[in-house]
Amino acid sequence: VMEMDAASRTGVDDIRELTEGMRYRPVSARYKVYIIDEVHMLSKNAFNALLKTLEEPPPDVKFVFATTEIQKVPVTVLSRCQRFSLRRVPLDQLVAHYRGVAAAEGIEIAPEALGLIARAADGSVRDGLSILDQAIAHAGVEEGGTIRAGDVREMLGLGDRATIRELLALLLAGNGSAVLALVERQHAQGIDPVALFRGLLETVHGITRRKVGGAVDPAQSAEEREAWAAWASQMSHATLHRL
Repeated sequence: VMEMDAASRTGVDDIRELTEGMRYRPVSARYKVYIIDEVHMLSKNAFNALLKTLEEPPPDVKFVFATTEIQKVPVTVLSRCQRFSLRRVPLDQLVAHYRGVAAAEGIEIAPEALGLIARAADGSVRDGLSILDQAIAHAGVEEGGTIRAGDVREMLGLGDRATIRELLALLLAGNGSAVLALVERQHAQGIDPVALFRGLLETVHGITRRKVGGAVDPAQSAEEREAWAAWASQMSHATLHRL
């Protein structure tokens, strides 16, 4: 098994070197497997040099192309491949996995903090583990203590969930001056304005899901669950759609 990082080896000479080695049969296995990571980074000429080999591959050679930007891979290459799209891991599975990892490491972590890490992971187990590792270092819990939701929010630059609910309430009340003052305070504390917008969108999405009878997020706090349920009962579908 040979791996090539296309992000650092993008040229046609790199591909020629790779295809030259294919002329020799494997010594100790049935197949040679070439893994090209970030394949979309290859130059146009490099793809063209690879195309002939893909059209008539040696019987003892297998290719595995990995990419996060499939739209950048030429159609001529895609048409000669079997495509396997890796799905995002569901939020509840991520929460359960990170809870198990924290328990195995002897780390105490609040359920809401687990939910924040799982959301930030955006379906990627590896990204979430990196965030969990950072949270352990950030909160300084190697020698005991608990990772709180506030620690994770501070580390990720996220707005406090209670602040997001307060902001939405002010927006619904049409209190423009109070909205501006709250956003200014959050900005002064180093909160990314984009994170505020994302928090508002997530809240409206959550309220809409409650309105139509969607499943309850297990990582939610009781206060947030009550607030969403109250808004869902008060707001019409038309209002939520406009929001």
